[in-house]
Amino acid sequence: MGDLKSAIASASAVLIVLPDSVRDKDYLAALQIQKIAPQKTELIAPEAKELEWKDTFGLERGKREFVIDINTALTPVDELRYEKTDTTLSIYLSHKGAFNEKALSWGEHRAPADLFITLGFSSESEAKKAIENLPRKGAARHIWVEGDTNGHSAPATTKLSTISAGLLGRLVVRSRIDTDTNTLWSFITRDDFAKTNAGPHELPSLMATYASLASLPEHALVFWQHDDAGTQGFFRSENAQLVNDIARHLGKMPENPHYVTLASFANFIEAEMETRKLLRELKVR
Repeated sequence: MGDLKSAIASASAVLIVLPDSVRDKDYLAALQIQKIAPQKTELIAPEAKELEWKDTFGLERGKREFVIDINTALTPVDELRYEKTDTTLSIYLSHKGAFNEKALSWGEHRAPADLFITLGFSSESEAKKAIENLPRKGAARHIWVEGDTNGHSAPATTKLSTISAGLLGRLVVRSRIDTDTNTLWSFITRDDFAKTNAGPHELPSLMATYASLASLPEHALVFWQHDDAGTQGFFRSENAQLVNDIARHLGKMPENPHYVTLASFANFIEAEMETRKLLRELKVR
């Protein structure tokens, strides 16, 4: 992930490309990568997959460029200007002869990128085929994120209600990865619960679903504010011994081998500060 972040940071425009048969696991992983630098990163995914997750994540279609081409060998152009109003864009081409309509063509294109990231392809050669005709900025770099090549099928996606799916989308959007502690941090607001009509009791199972769909760090911390009781949270990890150590440090028993609730905090800032102290004490990596 560190190398990927460095490559995205040094790029001016990034395209993440997925195959037509992309699995949910790879699609959600791509959304996570897009969050590293969303202002310069576009996702190319099958329309059916975008529609499937559109309401959950509030997704918007990727940027495209509408290009008007003029064959100046057929119709020379001396000068170009345009005028724009609220509803109209007028393009004026100054020329001396009659305009040849055959010189005009147009189409929709992806904006050029200097970094391509591919996920979900069965091989690097298949990934290269998928991006070979995409527009490039200079000597564009290609990073192929290798997936499951052992013939194993992806874990079944948990069937979610509309309410739970909405909260899952918020959980993903509100998450960030801390590479120093190999931990995913999520902060869910009162507004997230109000807009999805969901409750905090759904968060542990949604975090487990998120982990089954995307390539996440070993540990996860989820904090939320639901009412006037301050900030609540829980720690989740595949490391059952670490969960036991945190529970013992808090003087309690874990709710299950991979999950333990934390103490209450006044706000998100206090929750993060105090939990980071705890992670340092236990040398979580």
